[in-house]
Amino acid sequence: MDVRQCKRCKKLFGYTGNVICPECVRAMDEKFKQVRDFLYDHPGAQMETVCEETGAEMADIHRWLREGRLIQNPNSAPLLTCKVCGTPIYTGQMCEKCTNQVTSQLKSTAASLKPPSEPLPFKREGKMHVNIRNK
Repeated sequence: MDVRQCKRCKKLFGYTGNVICPECVRAMDEKFKQVRDFLYDHPGAQMETVCEETGAEMADIHRWLREGRLIQNPNSAPLLTCKVCGTPIYTGQMCEKCTNQVTSQLKSTAASLKPPSEPLPFKREGKMHVNIRNK
């Protein structure tokens, strides 16, 4: 078992692919639910107000925006920028233009990796042997 130190609380835990321990994951999920519920009741609230009322940190709200779990109100100034071109965005990692570019590049790469339609010539030389020893 791989043991790591939690990035939030600094406790040791059995690593399962997440950089924070299971207790911190549960606490973060609860904090996200509080923020989500607050935003349902107060749409268009400023980030500072959300942080004050829910106790969430701005870094957590930024992460949830990047993950797409929260979407910023399009009537306000965008808090995020596209990681490729720097265009202001409201949620996620990339703007729509860069997302479309990456998608088309992936599709063209996948198409070039398809196996040929005709089977390759196969030589059938030699024999197959099975080594079984009886006791």
